Amino acid sequence: MAITEELIHLGNSARRLNRGSDQLNHLIQRIDELLSQLNVGLDYVHQRPIDESTTADHNGKRVIELSYVGYLRTQRNYHLAIKTVKVLESKLSVATQSPGDVVALLAAPRRLRYAAVDVLPEVVSGLASQVDEMVGSLERRCQTAQALMHNLEQVNLAVLNAEDSVTRGQTLAPGDVPVRHVMPPGEAHTGDSSGQWIMPHQSGTAPMAQPVQRDERRTIAIGSDTLKDHGKR
Repeated sequence: MAITEELIHLGNSARRLNRGSDQLNHLIQRIDELLSQLNVGLDYVHQRPIDESTTADHNGKRVIELSYVGYLRTQRNYHLAIKTVKVLESKLSVATQSPGDVVALLAAPRRLRYAAVDVLPEVVSGLASQVDEMVGSLERRCQTAQALMHNLEQVNLAVLNAEDSVTRGQTLAPGDVPVRHVMPPGEAHTGDSSGQWIMPHQSGTAPMAQPVQRDERRTIAIGSDTLKDHGKR
């Protein structure tokens, strides 16, 4: 009779345990989903292990196996995870820096999942502090990059201005293009023409064709009657 009561009590306890485990798994899954939606993308490992066991290697040296709760990349994405590290007792201080084996918290053994829940608030707080530190460093680096960009823009502007000044010093302005005086069609070129280049800005107006001074003296052909009459006079 007593054994039957104990079995009934055990069955009831097992059902409560399974319901509680399912509920806890659901809560862990929801917390993990909410953290993933933040797109943090940073590794964080809580400094205090949640589980520790000791064995000996083939040389008889003590090997300590430690399990930590963290927010780490598992496969392709970041999740709450358990990081298990095996280190020699003499290197216990660097346990959190060792690669170790990483498994998602929901896939870890039940005893580790239960223990992990106790430090989850500290994990989230530590992750938030790490994000704040990263944000401060990022803002400082943005200011450094912005100052450098501004300085480079000023240097480039000074170089372009210097090149423009040199170009303007070696090239005539559009109003300074020399114009050659051109005789109108049908007028003979006289010997007293200087052939000087006339600058538009010197005259103020477009160059005008100058009339050719004609010799009003009568041209007498050699051997003509007029020449003979002139000789008689």
